[in-house]
Amino acid sequence: MNAQPTRPAPPFFELRIGSMHMTIQRVPYRLLTLTAAITGPLAGATWLAR
Repeated sequence: MNAQPTRPAPPFFELRIGSMHMTIQRVPYRLLTLTAAITGPLAGATWLAR
């Protein structure tokens, strides 16, 4: 049996600016849910206020 090593999943988000390198491997779903819950109504209120 020949087991091939699996490659790690690519990062969800990768940012490189000069010497700074930031990588997010997986999405923190609670933070994503909180962000959507806050920005959704704000975006709707901004759109309807026009």
